[in-house]
Amino acid sequence: SCWRPGADPAMLRLRAELLTRIRAFFAARGVLEVDTPALSVAAISDPHLASFATVYSGPGPRHGRTLYLHTSPEFPMKRLLAAGSGCIYQIARVFRDGEAGRLHNPEFTLLEWYRVGFDHRRLMDEVTDLATGLLAGRVSLAEPERLSYRAAFQRYLGLDPHRATVAELAVCAERFGVSIPPGMPTDETDPWLDLLLTHRIEPRLGAGRLTFLHDYPAS
Repeated sequence: SCWRPGADPAMLRLRAELLTRIRAFFAARGVLEVDTPALSVAAISDPHLASFATVYSGPGPRHGRTLYLHTSPEFPMKRLLAAGSGCIYQIARVFRDGEAGRLHNPEFTLLEWYRVGFDHRRLMDEVTDLATGLLAGRVSLAEPERLSYRAAFQRYLGLDPHRATVAELAVCAERFGVSIPPGMPTDETDPWLDLLLTHRIEPRLGAGRLTFLHDYPAS
């Protein structure tokens, strides 16, 4: 019947256990849990994400103002960091319009954390510790893999992403049978690199182990 929830009791218990373990993990490391607002007066600046909007109908000077549900708690958490909060984390409900499918949902739970003084290698170590701790006794993972952006393209596509031209990337896409969307640019490589990454590289990562893809180009 339509009133029945989509999650069964076993799944609810597992989710509750995972949340408890996450909180214990960060508490043991002295990372503070925070809870920031879900509504903002401005939408996300990322052009690849779309925000849900609502209009405040209550009294006062804010009447009629458009408010946006956050797509992540990144901005308010970074404000806390700038104010001297120290290391923080949040388990937040977030909202993204225009995303629904096997890999995306318009509403989901996001774990986001920030470690003062950590470089990306120490963060990769911490992600490994968290994931292996959460999955202990349930899933057996092989040794984590760390793969640079350049090495991934060289391994799976046989080209250097930092040197390839648009023409070379287009030929590569055709050779591997990647469907090319209309309107792909002829003067910038980033959209072509993203297309090849998502269609030919990402599906080959993380099979039975964690894979960290690092050293993305600054662009």
